[in-house]
Amino acid sequence: MNIEPRALLSLRPALRTAYGLALQSDFDLPELEPFPDEGPADLRVRREVLPELPGRGAFRSRFEADRADLWWQTVGAFRVEPGLVTASPHPGISEDLVAYPLLGSVLALALEQLGLFTLHASAVSVGGRGVAMMGDKGAGKSTTATAMIRAGHRLIADDIVAVDEGLLLRPGFPQVKLSPPAAASLDAAGAVRRPVVPEVPEKCRVLLPGRFARETAPLGRIYLLERGPADADPAIIPVRPVEALPLALRFAYVSRFGAEALNGAAGARHLRQAACLAASGVLHRLIVPHAIGRLPEVVALIEEDAGGGE
Repeated sequence: MNIEPRALLSLRPALRTAYGLALQSDFDLPELEPFPDEGPADLRVRREVLPELPGRGAFRSRFEADRADLWWQTVGAFRVEPGLVTASPHPGISEDLVAYPLLGSVLALALEQLGLFTLHASAVSVGGRGVAMMGDKGAGKSTTATAMIRAGHRLIADDIVAVDEGLLLRPGFPQVKLSPPAAASLDAAGAVRRPVVPEVPEKCRVLLPGRFARETAPLGRIYLLERGPADADPAIIPVRPVEALPLALRFAYVSRFGAEALNGAAGARHLRQAACLAASGVLHRLIVPHAIGRLPEVVALIEEDAGGGE
C-alpha cells in the first residue's frame, strides 16, 4: 500500500518542547507542552535496542567524546549523542518510569552536549528574574520552591536548571516532583496531580501549566539553601568569590557522574561556564529556619532580595 507524503507526516510524533528545544520522541511525554512552531527537532528521542553495559552495580555509565551510555537495572539503557537520545527500556517497563531518567539525568547530559550549563536545582521567576535554589538533600529545595509557587511565583524548572549564554535561564517544563507532604501542601490553581509511579512512590508528580514561566529569564540569584535552627531568622549571605567556583562545580548536574563525564573539549567548556557563573556574583547562601511555619518569612526575604513579587 502506498502512503501519501502528507499521510507520512501525520504519522510523525508531534513536537514537544523543553528548555527551549523542539523535541520529537517515540515515547509519550505528557510532562512536555507542544512546541509552538513547525520545523526540525533540536533533540530526537528514539526507541531502539541497546546492549547492556558491562560491569557491576544497579547503575552503570560510560563516557566518550560526544557520547554517553547509561544503564539502570530498574529501567534500561540510554545513549546520549548531540541532538539524539536512544532509549532501550527493559521489557514491560512503563513509559511513566522511563520518563524519570529520560527527563532527568539523560536530558541533563543532552543539554550539556548542546552547550548549556546545568545545575541540580529548582528555579522560579521572581519579578521577571530567575531565582534558582540548590542544596544538599534535606536542605528544603522542594519545600521552598513549593512555598514560592504557592505565593504566586511561576515555575521555571524543577530538578534541572539550564543556564544559557548571557546567564539566561531556559524554561524547562511545567512539572515538579515533590515529596508527598510537599505535594499535599501545593494548592496552586490548575495543579494536576499525576498518578504515582509504583516503582518511585516517594515522589509525587504535579503538573503546573497555569504557574509556568514560558520565557527565558535573566538569572538574578542562585541560593544555596542551608538549614538553620527553628528559632533563627532567615538570612541571605553573599558567597565569597573564592567559594563561588567550587560551589558552581559541585552543584552542576553532570558532577554526579564524576570526572569521566567532563573530558576533552566538553570539560573545558564546562569549566569556563562555571567560572562565568561564579564571577557574576549571583550565588548567595540562604539560611532557612527548620520550621515549616517560618516559610512565609523565607518567601518574603527572597522577594525583597531578588526583585519583588509578581
